[in-house]
Amino acid sequence: MKILLIHSENDREIINRVQPLLSAAKAAIDILPVQPHNSASGDTRKQFSAFFSTANLDKEKASAQCITHTLIVSPIAQRWLDFLAGFSYGNRLPLLVYGEDAIAAVPVEFASFFRSLTSDKSLDEYFKAESEAFEKWKTASEIIKARETLLQMGIPVTGESLATRAGEGSVQEVSLFLAAGFSPETRNKAGVPLLNIAARKGNLEILELLIQSGAELNLQADDRGTSAILDSVMAKRYPLTVALIDAGAALDIKSKDGQTALVVAVGAGDEKAVEALLKAGADADIADSMGASARTYATLFKKSAIVALFEKYAPKKTES
Repeated sequence: MKILLIHSENDREIINRVQPLLSAAKAAIDILPVQPHNSASGDTRKQFSAFFSTANLDKEKASAQCITHTLIVSPIAQRWLDFLAGFSYGNRLPLLVYGEDAIAAVPVEFASFFRSLTSDKSLDEYFKAESEAFEKWKTASEIIKARETLLQMGIPVTGESLATRAGEGSVQEVSLFLAAGFSPETRNKAGVPLLNIAARKGNLEILELLIQSGAELNLQADDRGTSAILDSVMAKRYPLTVALIDAGAALDIKSKDGQTALVVAVGAGDEKAVEALLKAGADADIADSMGASARTYATLFKKSAIVALFEKYAPKKTES
């Protein structure tokens, strides 16, 4: 959203007062000073028209760089108001006038072309509402554009198609699906969340993209009951395990088999994963469905290097 402020050259201080009032709308601002008593001459019309183009006035092409509202903040000449009214009507551009003096200068016959904002409060409320509406429109436009791009690429716009691209590590295509409004927590037909798919396939870029997009870190897949961090350890995808730990994933979720990520790491003899999990605070003594913990397995199978890691990061508490 972008606002063109029109003011009298004799009233420059009004700009300093109005600009802070528009800050809540987060709109860009252009400024056009005009002669207070002269008509809209050819030069001033050209100056005004320079702020616009055909693309600017096409809502389908509108952006933060286009004038979306014209706001008059000072009394200006009647013929200039006449020109603005015609321009606004022809191009469906909101034409606003703010302040008692500026409103009083608008002839009765042109009043229907203008929206009067009589106070700071009305100015603030109007542009806050317009900003919210513009952001919703922009979001909807981006969703439509992303969906059209996927279709032009020959990609079905479905959740299963998104899951396939996530498994393939297609960052650009997954980004387009997210921009098209798909949730980063989408599951495939088997009920496996995107984050788990990335963890199983070892697609770090996809995993990081999903995390940045706000994906729930601890969803459990329907097939194994695993969380993404469990899947990353099962697949021996150490960089992904670290990324999930850093993102704050829960460490002690159990799979359908009753195994935690730490139990799986010990069983696989994956010292790096064991160390990362222990350093992050994984519980060494949670029993699986067989009644044994990660610490128990490390001792039972005489994995001395891993036992040493338990002693370093999670020493067993002695009973007093």
